[in-house]
Amino acid sequence: MRIFKALLVVALFAVPSFAQDVFQVGDAGFVIPGNNWPGGENPTFVIDGFGQKYLNFGQENTGFIVTPSLGSTVATSLQLWAANDAVERDPASYQVWGTNATAPAGFGSPGDTLPISAFTPISVGDLALPDTRNAGGDAALEDANSQTITFENTDAYSSYLVVFPTVKDIGAANSMQIAEVQLFDAAGGGIFAPGDAIVGGQVVPEPSSGLLGAMSLLSIMLFVRKRRNK
Repeated sequence: MRIFKALLVVALFAVPSFAQDVFQVGDAGFVIPGNNWPGGENPTFVIDGFGQKYLNFGQENTGFIVTPSLGSTVATSLQLWAANDAVERDPASYQVWGTNATAPAGFGSPGDTLPISAFTPISVGDLALPDTRNAGGDAALEDANSQTITFENTDAYSSYLVVFPTVKDIGAANSMQIAEVQLFDAAGGGIFAPGDAIVGGQVVPEPSSGLLGAMSLLSIMLFVRKRRNK
């Protein structure tokens, strides 16, 4: 019993904490569900200024990172335009994060990750996008088919992460979709522009050595139990 207690204490102190979530870059494809999208509905279309949409088969916790060509900006409002069809795919909640960190070399390739700790939360909340739809393709965006959210923020950031944790009907939706997203500064100027550096993806749990530690602890406990039962 003493051996068991000693091993238990050592094992508990040896188990590291679970790693936090990361933003993982997705790619073009048709794996459903999965952190990917059709080539004609890729993340660049979410800031192209037209009705063509960005769709991600990852469904929940999907989004994108933009590094605006404007440089450092202070975002104080968010506007989102509904896509052309499938109301159930509309985002039902949002998160806006900012960072001044430089992305690691090569970030932007499918599978690359950035820790969420690199970002600072700016605004989070629920969404209620209208059921009316914007047309796709190069159609003009209609503000009547959008939702605008204002928030307090005085901090400037060089890159932004926008995440949609939920969609309107996860049971019916096979993806998340949104026609356009724009951040504005206090003067009403748009922060995102076509051609800005952008990557799409999904927030996912980072593989953690904590799980391995927990499995090791379980193995030790089972080993000691077998010894006691002999």
